[in-house]
Amino acid sequence: MKSKIESLQKHYKELLLLEDSDDGIFDFKDELLSSDEEEVLEFHFKILKDKNDEYLQRDLFAFFSDRRDKESAGEFLYKKYKDGIDDIGLRANVIQLSGHLRGKHTRDIALENMVSLEWNLRYSSIIVLGWVGSKTDLKVLNERLLTDPDPQLRGYAATAMRQIWFNHPKTKDDILRFIKDAIEEESAQEAIEGLVITAQDLLKKKLGLKESKYGEVTGDMDVAKNKTIEALKSY
Repeated sequence: MKSKIESLQKHYKELLLLEDSDDGIFDFKDELLSSDEEEVLEFHFKILKDKNDEYLQRDLFAFFSDRRDKESAGEFLYKKYKDGIDDIGLRANVIQLSGHLRGKHTRDIALENMVSLEWNLRYSSIIVLGWVGSKTDLKVLNERLLTDPDPQLRGYAATAMRQIWFNHPKTKDDILRFIKDAIEEESAQEAIEGLVITAQDLLKKKLGLKESKYGEVTGDMDVAKNKTIEALKSY
């Protein structure tokens, strides 16, 4: 009789041979998630490193978030993180997976990587701190908002603040003050975009940009910036 891991290994090899992995992915998912035992988690983590099929890899990462025993899965990932993960992309994904699982160490991991030289690690840390952070973490995100060398990440710092506001509505005024201070000096459109859409949501006011349900943003950035500065004068 085949062991659980032998069965998973066979199923995974068969999946890789398919012309389109989508044809067999859900049967594999059912088997992969049928157990949260240590050896199954080890197997799941091992195949996360397989980069032969980027779409399959994306699915495998998503499946980790669907594990039934999220506490055990979160502890397993934290141990892997503490043991050291050399692959920067994998480490960044582990940070995000920890966020999805709401692992008890998630906030600490995000804070540890917030000022990393690696873009991927700063990105994951900013996003995850938005998910699990609270009012006390706004200053950390504000530091990214003001000083991160990448304008896209400055914008993500603003939308991470918005995520904290979703979970902690009383942070509204603090966030708007941070947005006010940042937007007046900001010149990069990628950063302005995040600042404006955050202000729009918190103020419940249209300021010139439109965000689709897919996250696509359209509108005149210069006009939106000026409208936002005007709307925030009282903060």
